Amino acid sequence: MNDIVCPNCKKVFKVDEAGFADILKQVRDHKFEEELKARLNLAEKDKQNAVQLSEEKLKRTFQELIAKKDLEISGLKSKSEQELISQLPKKDGELADLKSKIELAETEKTESNRSSP
Repeated sequence: MNDIVCPNCKKVFKVDEAGFADILKQVRDHKFEEELKARLNLAEKDKQNAVQLSEEKLKRTFQELIAKKDLEISGLKSKSEQELISQLPKKDGELADLKSKIELAETEKTESNRSSP
């Protein structure tokens, strides 16, 4: 027989071996449950931190990619505008040539209509 003193009321209880083993098991189970909960909470926090870090890394990577693509788009727009500007005088020259050809054709047509009665 073992004597156990209650920590609250200071009363002494006599417990046989089976009862003592049961009380000891309860105490161990309770401590185990507390430690398990603490470790699960810690693991959950670690998981949340890892997910958050991963999300931030992905966000940073995508922002870098977007910035690169925006820069590329700006470069292509600028190049396209420069090409259009450089082609403008050429097209103006072609337009003037075509207008002069049209005028010449109209003049020839008018003259041929006057000379043939």
